[in-house]
Amino acid sequence: MYYIYFNTLDFEKPQDMSGKTWVLLVAGSKDWDNYRHQANVCCAYQLMKKQGIPDEQIVVMMYDDIANNPNNPFPGSIRSVVDRTNVYKSVPLDYTGNKVKSKNFLAVLRGDDSAGGKIIRSKKNDNILIYMSGVGSDANFKFPQDSLDAHQFTTTINTMSDDKKYSKMVIFMDSDNSQSVFKGLYTNIHVYGVASCDSANQNRSVQNDPDRGIYLSDQFSAAWLTFISTADLEKATFSKLFEYIKNKDDSCPCEIGDKEIPKLLISNFLKLEDCSDCA
Repeated sequence: MYYIYFNTLDFEKPQDMSGKTWVLLVAGSKDWDNYRHQANVCCAYQLMKKQGIPDEQIVVMMYDDIANNPNNPFPGSIRSVVDRTNVYKSVPLDYTGNKVKSKNFLAVLRGDDSAGGKIIRSKKNDNILIYMSGVGSDANFKFPQDSLDAHQFTTTINTMSDDKKYSKMVIFMDSDNSQSVFKGLYTNIHVYGVASCDSANQNRSVQNDPDRGIYLSDQFSAAWLTFISTADLEKATFSKLFEYIKNKDDSCPCEIGDKEIPKLLISNFLKLEDCSDCA
């Protein structure tokens, strides 16, 4: 394990954040060959817990066909790209199987009980962090049975802004052509997106695991998961995170939306707290 340090003069002071942070973690694929997407989400969940976000403020969507897949030589285990530990343990399986679909994703995000499970009940002073890992195409993020198109995605977020359902929102999307999924997003609604690829590129898998015969992650996700795991979030901004990702990912990652959020310390969203059940 190594740590990332920065000159504190490069960073702005923490800002007073009186609301909660809500987290939505989505693996959009299924099947053994797509192991890395659910591995990314499980690793992200463990990092959110270590940063003190309680389960009631985290929603996880993943098909859940990897940990106990017949091809898995280590049943009940999903391996972390960051430290090779089992990150499947204790992950809340809020939406699995056929419930992992675009309709439920949008309902969860906007706080609609029609999703049939845990939802984001955010208010105007709350922040929302979204991480999505999966397969994409032009203006689409794919789910196991359907796709989320750019119009559905951005219209939901734009409406949430109109309805004052959050203070700030940060979205990390790791999929092919992911920049295109942000088409139609208003520029003045306090939403900052980071896409793994521009509209013309595909993401790239990394960390081949010979024991499992799969890749553990993608360049983009491996970079941001490693940064969140090792950086001092009380000193690192979202801008520094993006710079780190760009140096690790050659799929042309890009920033979308708000120009002020990147200047914020990541600790405004993720504040390390005493959390007895985070292990």
